[in-house]
Amino acid sequence: MKKMIGLGGILSLSVSAHAVTINVGVEGFSAGINNWPTNEPPSAIIDGAGQKYLNFGEFNTGVVVTPGSSGTVATKMTLWSANDAEPRDPASYLLFGTNSVIGGTSFDSSLFTLISNGPLSLPASRNGGGAAALDPANSFTVSFANSDAYDTYMVLFPTVKDDSSANSMQVAEVQLFDAADNGLFTPGDSILGVQSAAAIPEPSTALLTLLGLGAILGRRRK
Repeated sequence: MKKMIGLGGILSLSVSAHAVTINVGVEGFSAGINNWPTNEPPSAIIDGAGQKYLNFGEFNTGVVVTPGSSGTVATKMTLWSANDAEPRDPASYLLFGTNSVIGGTSFDSSLFTLISNGPLSLPASRNGGGAAALDPANSFTVSFANSDAYDTYMVLFPTVKDDSSANSMQVAEVQLFDAADNGLFTPGDSILGVQSAAAIPEPSTALLTLLGLGAILGRRRK
């Protein structure tokens, strides 16, 4: 997909959307690979309890979730810390939505629309694992403006708190909420553990670069 961007009549550029392959992982214990232990699968991230999801791919890992109810509108996301190893906590996020059918062993990020992104700061306190109840004291919430409805969501975590000592990404739970504070994910929803093949750049970065270039060219024309 290409989009024409005009900058005050000075610059008009054709910008191609940066598409990245999203790969679906499997069970396993291989270091640096998009896989997870049998008892710490992607489904644990929406099970309503403290059992965690762990991915040895570490960077740009996450999940794709298709809620049972279609056409939901997310305006808030809450994450709960896992039971151990704080360095593995996600430190940033990208939240996407799509109305395309997602399946197979890989798919293109261009099928998704970015809803929100930014830093995360999960607390140092740890949630209990297994069937432990989710404690609000061990959670972190981000709110964002969104009025678009989606059938499927993708949450990616580009970074972790301390990549020098972490060997994976882990999080106990992730829940999206609508404007009425209804949770969108329920145990048993369709879910995939995923990792992007490369970092997905923030759209704002490219736009700011173009705006800066436009300003320079504008000054040269004066």
